Amino acid sequence: METDRTVAVLPRLFALAAIVLAGYMTAAHTGVVDTDQAGIRLELPTQLGPWQGHELLFCSSRNCGHSFFVENLPLDPDGTPSDVCPDCGAPLATMNWAEQSMLPKDTGLTRSVYVPNPPPGPTFYATIVLSGDDRSSIHRPQVCMVAQGHDIQDEYTIAVDMGEGRPPLDVHVLEFARPVEGQPDKIETTYYAYWFVGKGRTTASHVQRMIWMATDRIFHGVNHRWAYVSIFGARIPGSRAHVQTIADIASRLHPAILLPDDPPLAEVPPVNPSE
Repeated sequence: METDRTVAVLPRLFALAAIVLAGYMTAAHTGVVDTDQAGIRLELPTQLGPWQGHELLFCSSRNCGHSFFVENLPLDPDGTPSDVCPDCGAPLATMNWAEQSMLPKDTGLTRSVYVPNPPPGPTFYATIVLSGDDRSSIHRPQVCMVAQGHDIQDEYTIAVDMGEGRPPLDVHVLEFARPVEGQPDKIETTYYAYWFVGKGRTTASHVQRMIWMATDRIFHGVNHRWAYVSIFGARIPGSRAHVQTIADIASRLHPAILLPDDPPLAEVPPVNPSE
């Protein structure tokens, strides 16, 4: 019905209006301050329950593009891991060449592979992207993942129990499928789960994050750094076992990267935006 469509679009219109107003106030030099404050530490734990983490670095050369576990890199004379690619000599970075070419230069990123220790068990990738002065570092993953050939089979939000009387953590889950490169008859099925963390705020909604960014500018005069936390791994077609795996990982990972609690910011009325 027309009324239902109108109600559904109201949160997005509110977000757009808030963002436009925030942009106007910034352009008018109304005292909006970019800050280095974030809600998380840009560091992934080496141990996450039954999983052992291995930090990844990437060759910055497009022609090479190899990745390495930090602990497997040769050591420099001072005892620190080498910062050049063992295969081609190009600089190593926390981002691959494609990410370096697309993301603003002051974007922070760290990524680790987690393997079961002891096995067996699922292996997964965890990534944190932290925005810099240019807040465009973070965007909806539905856009870039589809551009990489992933077909979205399903998407939904789960509420992860954080225990100890803490509020649940909302995590948005995408289920993907795509043909295996060089083997068009074989389909790779994966999941991608994510949430956003700001200064004193957490959400799985891109729209809600944009609203909070805008209202922070308008009502608090600040533009905090937001983080985008994601988990990526394989799933079994027709099975929901990965949902429990995601909940288990998120319940351990989120507290491990969260900075100490800050006084909450005053909020505008909640809008419960859709994805």
